[in-house]
This record gives sequence, C-alpha cells and structure tokens, in this order.
Amino acid sequence: MRIIQLPSREISRFDSHGVDMDFLPQVLDAERTMMHIVRIVANGTLGEHPATALQVFAVLAGEGVVTSKGVAGDADERWEIQPGQAAIWDTGEVHETTATTDLLAAIVETTGSELVLLEHELLFGPPLD
Repeated sequence: MRIIQLPSREISRFDSHGVDMDFLPQVLDAERTMMHIVRIVANGTLGEHPATALQVFAVLAGEGVVTSKGVAGDADERWEIQPGQAAIWDTGEVHETTATTDLLAAIVETTGSELVLLEHELLFGPPLD
C-alpha cells in the first residue's frame, strides 16, 4: 500500500472563483484519463470553458447549476444538479458550474470516445445509446 498527498490548488482560470481542486494521479497506460476532486464554495463558479475531453462531473455533496452552450456555442442549457447526479460534457462542449451550496464533486476526463451506461437513468439531454 502507498499513501500519497494529493496536490491541490485554487482554480482561477476562466474567471473561476471559490474553487479548490485536488489532482489524482493520471492513468498512464490509457491514452489519457484524469480524475480530480473539486470543491466549490456556495456561489462559487468554475468558469465557462470548453471540455478538453469527454468529461463526467459527478456531484458527491451539495447542489449547483450546470450549463452548456454546446460545441458550436448555439445551445443554452441550464440544469440544477445534486448528489447522485452527474453532468456529461462532450469534447469541445462549452460549459460552466456554479455552486448554490458548498459543492463537492469528482471529475473524470478521458479521451475515450464513449461511456458505458448500464443502470444509469437519463434525467436530461439526448437519449442514451
């Protein structure tokens, strides 16, 4: 067993504020997969930016609002999100997260082309394949 200290830093890119993120180790034998733990204080915002890869934003505690302008910038979606729910953004999709309460989430970013959804229930968005 190994115990490591996770690097952590405040995120201010994309006009973000009230956001601290821990960075988990990368999985090197995959093309690219990264995992992070993010804490956003109430009324904090992880600012608008394009997803650099397929991204899953899974809320562990707290509540917030996620938005998307789509890949082409022509969408205008806004959804409330809570523990037990996850937002999935495609590569290039412009998105933002604002915490309505202190929020804790796990983020997985991968260059994989699809997610395997087994017993997942679609709450919003296009149908699951």
